[in-house]
Order: sequence, then structure tokens, then C-alpha cells
Amino acid sequence: MVRLFSSLRQPGRAWIGVLAVMLIASLAGIFTLPVMDRDEARFAQATAQMLETRDFVRISFLDEDRNKKPVGIHWIQLATVSAGEAISGALENRQIWAWRLASTLGAVLAVLGTLALGNRLLGHPAGLYAGVLLGASVLLGVESGIAKTDAMLAGLTVWALYALMRLRTGPPETARRWAIALWVLMALGALVKGPVTPMAVALAAIGLALWEQRWNWLRPLAFWPGPVLAALILLPWLISVQIATDGDFLREALGDDLGPKLVTGHESHGGLPGYHILLLSFLFFPAILFLPAGLRAGISAIHSSSEHAMAARMLIVMSIPFWIVFELLPTKLPHYVLPAYPALAIFAAWGLIEWRSTPALWRWLGAGLMIVAGLVLGAILFGLSHQYDGPVMLASLLAALLIAAAIGAVVLAARSKAGAAVACAVVAGLVWQAAGRGIIAPATSLSPSRDAAALIHAQGWLAPDVALVSSYTEPSLAFALRSDIALMDTEGLAATASDFSAEQLVIVDLSRLPATDSPERERADSFVAALRTGACAIGEVAGFNYSRGRATSLLIARTGDCTPFQEPGQP
Repeated sequence: MVRLFSSLRQPGRAWIGVLAVMLIASLAGIFTLPVMDRDEARFAQATAQMLETRDFVRISFLDEDRNKKPVGIHWIQLATVSAGEAISGALENRQIWAWRLASTLGAVLAVLGTLALGNRLLGHPAGLYAGVLLGASVLLGVESGIAKTDAMLAGLTVWALYALMRLRTGPPETARRWAIALWVLMALGALVKGPVTPMAVALAAIGLALWEQRWNWLRPLAFWPGPVLAALILLPWLISVQIATDGDFLREALGDDLGPKLVTGHESHGGLPGYHILLLSFLFFPAILFLPAGLRAGISAIHSSSEHAMAARMLIVMSIPFWIVFELLPTKLPHYVLPAYPALAIFAAWGLIEWRSTPALWRWLGAGLMIVAGLVLGAILFGLSHQYDGPVMLASLLAALLIAAAIGAVVLAARSKAGAAVACAVVAGLVWQAAGRGIIAPATSLSPSRDAAALIHAQGWLAPDVALVSSYTEPSLAFALRSDIALMDTEGLAATASDFSAEQLVIVDLSRLPATDSPERERADSFVAALRTGACAIGEVAGFNYSRGRATSLLIARTGDCTPFQEPGQP
């Protein structure tokens, strides 16, 4: 591994190593990990319904408009799912890997953009180190294998920041070209996740201009083709969706989704300032080993007359203001700060390069954070397997390997073996991705939807004309079964599915029955008892609903004619 990594230090080969690390991290679990609740399942189901209805403007989850995020990621998923459908029937068979490929593409853009940005600011091999460390990082690796917006957002944002850097540091004759590229990338980022990419660019541009007391380099942004192209990217869909939803899209996206996040911990996702800093050691693992040294190098360069003073200013304005905004916002989720990770990865690469000359305090800080994060992540692998019926012995071995690789990276860094240290750190990150997402999590009891769908399809209970109703309301169940499923509470289910002679499949979440000693519970118990005796076939699936933090048991009942239905493609 070390010898291979050393061969990739040649400038012309660096992109191969960065791409390889990112693909390994992303593809670990992309085929084996069941669809995740709730965001991934909602994004994937909305894209599936676009393909089924041929309506590529409205975003819907089952029978409701999903007016929360723009359409960009769904259009990218349309392309990957259409390719997957042609290859293996990905849409018909609900093969989630086809949806996840859009995020893999975004992650690839992110690491290649980090490679380009690092090399431009600090020279080779800084870009190589930054790219592989970012590619092996826990947060980007996880987001690269989940079918939602954040990996693609990170990819588009880092390239937008790269364009901003070229606008500031390039010759005047190229300024207009980079200004146009920046407008296009901001528009694409906005089409994926609203204001985040434009905000990241604005914070960096304004911060740098204020710092340097220079504004004239921003003038090319007023060159008319840039704003016009951005408008042509955004406005056709925005106008169309406003018309299609009678004006509800912007009202709900801004008033019901974005607005509450700015003033309160929306949907129980609150947190105090410092939330993202506390998680950084674990989510930025294994690059966290070199980050303190890199920040020290950047701080030193600011006050020097070296050519790296500009690099330090650029990296600071690309990461710190953005980070502060999300630390101050009351709504917090770990992935919110992911667009700042490329700049932090370049700082980490800088720390690796300057490791020998870095004061011991900063090196020991990085080493301590690395070891603590490795121990915690290893414990998570073991605990996940032990708690939820996974392969405990295999989990223990993989956890030990992860911890050993983390300690090995610390030891090699202490001996100033930069190439070996970064290679060992990357191995630690890839072990986490392969073990957690690829092996341990898929083998646990954390996916009742997957297990319920497997039972239903194996028994042939779901013919096209069978009605499908469920009080297990997790979006993953809709994705696993069919878009016309009706999700409701137990009382609604009892009222809807009371005719046991009808052709229907009824799924009852036994963990969500009304409270005991209540009239509602008596009616629910009576319905479940009648269903058990009136159905022509019964099955039951147990598991853990991690979205609600509770064990669950799903009663699956087929009513009407239980003659097994042979699905297309079955022998």
C-alpha cells in the first residue's frame, strides 16, 4: 500500500489515487446497505415516482407534494436510475445502488476538486494528500453512498470555490471565463440544495475582500453572460414548479422548511454552538490526525511574507465563516458543514507536509484526536454488531484493524514518514467504510422494511391488483414495495382494511398500537385479532426501527385470495 501510494505522488498520477480511494469508500455498502430512513428513502421514492409518472417538474412522495428541496438531485438520479434500469431493472426491482450512484458522482467531484484546489494553492503533493484524506473521511464516505443531496452539493461547492480562487489569483484575461464558470456552478448548486453553494461562495468572497481591502477582482462577476446563464439554469424549472403546485413550492420550501431551521431546532434537530466541532474528530477521521498541524501552518503563513499567505487566507475564508454560520444556526445535522471539509482537508495536507517543523503541542493534539476517534469508531462497529444481531466476531476483528491502522498512522507520522502515515490513515478510513456500511450494518436487524419486503416477495403476496396499506409508516417501506401504498395510523388502518375478503396486503406496526387501557387500544387489539383469524396468510417480521429508537414487530396479513403471485423474472 505504501509503495503504491508513493508511485501515485507523481503529478500526472495523483488523480488516479484520489479517484480510487473515493470509489472504494463510496462503493463499500452501496449494493448491500438497505435503503436508509428517512431522507434517503424519501429522495429515492420521489425520483422513482418521477420515472413512473413521467412528471419531471413536481417532486412528490406518495400522494403528497414534497416541496422542500429543489429538483437537481432528482434529475441526476433519473440519469443513474435509467442506466441501472437498462442494465438490471433497477427501477422495477428497487435496486437502491442505482439511486446512490448520483451521490458517488458528487463525491468524486468533491475529491477531484479538492485535488485541484490543493495543488493550485500549495502545490503538489498537497492536492493528492488532501484528496485521499477527504475521500477516506467518515462523513464524505457515508454521504457518497446515500441517495440524497449532500455529496453532490459538496462536489459542486468545491468547484465553485475553485472558480472563485482562480478569479482572485488568475491573470486578468481569464477573469471573465472564471466568473462565468462561477455563476454556472452556483446555479447548479442552488438547483441541488437551494442557497448553500451561493452562500459558501458569498461568505468566502466577501470575507477575502474585507480581509485584503480589495474589491476590484470581483468586478468580472458583473459580466452579463454569467448571471444570464445562471438564470437559464434555475428559472425554467422554478417557474414550472410554481405553476404546477399553484405557488406552493416556494411558500413551503422557504416558509415551512428553510424558515424554521433559521429560528429553532427544526424537526428535533437542535443543538448548541460547538456541535459540529465536537463531532469533527469522528466525522473528519482519519484526516483529523493532521488537521491541528495544518491549522498551525496556516496561522503562521498568514503573518509571513511567503507565497503561502494567500493560500492561508483562501482556505480560512472557504471554511471558517461557513462553519460559524452553521454553528450559530439552531438546527443542526452532522452533514450541514460538509462543504467546508475540502478546505479542511487541504489544511490537513498542509499539516502533513509541515509535520516536522510543527510545534509538538499541535502534533500531539492531532495524535490524541486520531486515537480517540479510532477507539470510538471501533467501539461503534462492535456495539452495532453486538446490539443488533450482527457478526460479532467479524466486527471485533475489523474494529481491531481500524484501531491498529489509526495507531499506526500516528506512529509513522511521529517518525516523519509522511507517505506511509497518510497511507495508513487512509486504510483506517477505508476499513471503517467497508466494515460499517458494507458488512456490519447490512447484517443487523436495523431494516424491518427490507425484511418485510423480502418475506412478501418470497411468498408472492403482492400482485398488481392487491391494495397495500400499512401502519408502519417509514418511507423505506414505500420504496421497497410500491408507490401506491397507503401509510396511516392503526385506527385508520382498521377502518380501511376491515373487509377481509378484499384483495389486500395489510401491515400492522405492533410497536405503535395505542396506549394500553384505552378504548383505542381495545379497538386496535380487536382488529389485530380479527386480522389474524380472517387473513388467508400471516407473517411477522421483527427488527429495530432506528428512526424512532425502538424495537418493532410487523404483522403482515394477506386477505382475499392467497394464491401466490409470480413476479416478472421469477423462475
